[in-house]
Amino acid sequence: MAAARSFSIVALFAFCVTHFPTLVGGLSPAPFIVPIQRLVNSSTTGHNLVKAGQARFQAFNQIRSQGNGNPRELAALAPPAASLTDQIVTFTINPVVDGQNFDTGSSNTWVGANPANRLQTPVSLDLFEVTYGSGAVFGQETGETVNIVPGLAVENQSLGEAIESEGFDGVDGIMGFGPVGLTEGTLLFDPEATIPTVMDNLLAQGSIPNETLGVFLAPTTEEDLVNGELSFGGIDTSRATGPMSFFQSTLPFWAISQSVVFGSTTIMNTTTCVVDTGTTLVMLPDDTITAYQDLTGATLDSTTGLLSITEAQLESLQTLSFVGTDINGDTQHFDLTPNAQLFPRAFNTEIGGSADGIFLIVASSGSTAASSVGCIMGQTFLQRTYSAFVTPSGNPDGAGTVGFATTPFTDATTN
Repeated sequence: MAAARSFSIVALFAFCVTHFPTLVGGLSPAPFIVPIQRLVNSSTTGHNLVKAGQARFQAFNQIRSQGNGNPRELAALAPPAASLTDQIVTFTINPVVDGQNFDTGSSNTWVGANPANRLQTPVSLDLFEVTYGSGAVFGQETGETVNIVPGLAVENQSLGEAIESEGFDGVDGIMGFGPVGLTEGTLLFDPEATIPTVMDNLLAQGSIPNETLGVFLAPTTEEDLVNGELSFGGIDTSRATGPMSFFQSTLPFWAISQSVVFGSTTIMNTTTCVVDTGTTLVMLPDDTITAYQDLTGATLDSTTGLLSITEAQLESLQTLSFVGTDINGDTQHFDLTPNAQLFPRAFNTEIGGSADGIFLIVASSGSTAASSVGCIMGQTFLQRTYSAFVTPSGNPDGAGTVGFATTPFTDATTN
């Protein structure tokens, strides 16, 4: 690989290092806290949001069901993602200078979606290729120093430099935080190799005490541009209002077993749900959506492609809960209140809807619960919880855990 070329992903954000007490599972984080900012895409539609979620859902299922979950046999599909141009809100690490989108559903890290930032001459014989649903990137793999924030740099990070890309307007690439196995099959000349992730390398060089990524996303409003943070190497307990509950994940994604309850009625039996920052909506199986519509009275809005309800139906809307068994054997539930089930009304017109419409953030995956992946818990779920993605110590190829905690926004009425 080429000599390191240092550049800064997050040059414009201040950072802080905060020390916290020992947490569940022996984690003793002193995390680097990195603010993240939203970008609003005014050119998308509700139909695109649904299609993007369905494309991502289908790709997750293909990788899970073929090759015994090994993405090597599906290099053209791995890691799965939807085009960023199909999302209404994209969370980026440094949006001011074409920053990187962060993604827990993929694991490759690359830059150069903006042609102005691309290398003018080849520096590597290693090539990579990743297809992201309706977006794609092809380029060369190089060795770089990645400066995430002052004081937190990844030395000799294997980094993709785009030669050609499609579907990444407004951002300059992806920083992937999925399990390392998702990188297998993306190097064209060495398809059986994996590429150590940013988190793998930060741990290996001693920059972080454990391979934990904390994610805090606040509900999207018109006013707040900086409305979230990533914590590298630990959990920011100041963002949580309750204890963390950890669920066993299954490879090759951050995927946990959950059921869905509306009010007191179970509408989805326990199935595999991918926890994914790269999907906007909560994607549920067809039969679950049918049950949800029957219970709520929601109808499909032909203009936006989203489910919609009336003011009277909103008054009787009940809580939608994700329920699962944590690593201690206890049943835990994390809830979407009636307000949390609403699409942010400030952005109704951005997706082609009426300003006073009441749209919902749950949508059909286009499949049934019998699929190997049953649902996606996307951004709109994660905006109501604090989440943590933990890779087992000393075993980056092993299945980790996903943790959730309530936040001040769990019960907020921001929509």
